[in-house]
Amino acid sequence: MKAFSVFALLFFGQIGFSQNSIEFFQMLPDSVVFSLSPSERSQIVAHSKDNKSFEEAYKVMNSTQDKYAFESVSKTYLKLIGSFEGQFQMKLWKLPKPYVLVGIYKESCGPVCVAEQLGFYRYSPNTGFEELNLKNVFPLQKMKEFIFPKLPKNCSFEEDWMDFLLYQFSEKGKSIQVTWNNEAATTCAFDLNFELNLLTENLKNETYFGIKEK
Repeated sequence: MKAFSVFALLFFGQIGFSQNSIEFFQMLPDSVVFSLSPSERSQIVAHSKDNKSFEEAYKVMNSTQDKYAFESVSKTYLKLIGSFEGQFQMKLWKLPKPYVLVGIYKESCGPVCVAEQLGFYRYSPNTGFEELNLKNVFPLQKMKEFIFPKLPKNCSFEEDWMDFLLYQFSEKGKSIQVTWNNEAATTCAFDLNFELNLLTENLKNETYFGIKEK
């Protein structure tokens, strides 16, 4: 992580810091993005940075033989699809200066979709990237207290309840939508749907996000 932080400082020192999803995508550790090297990610950017739809992404992959392509890209959000069943999302949230919160989410789908990867980094030009513990990002205990009273009696997940949650980063807003995966929705016959909203004074709160029921 230290080497990654130093490299990030050099990179942003050269281009001037800006809150741009493409730049952060190219800066992430290889292990976070399918073990893709910086050059491989640069190729994805060159071929699909203007994509706005699923159809455009597959058109690019068919014509270039790339394994991955962007389905959607904005200043603070991107979604990657390709040679895997599921999706990869990255989202930027502006924090009080000089920080930016970077969210990474990979969803894998077979018969059932699962959240395979969910991680958050705090970035500043001075210190680089700092990986955050999820308990400092999400209000985990409050999420549990919100979910469990709503569950039918025949539906209990005990300690593995988070394994059944799926996430959708907002493309334009600051929230994260949380839902059941198909297995939990079928087993519990209960429609779970709520949002985690970025708290306005992030550094003064215990967590970066709070719950908002839809």
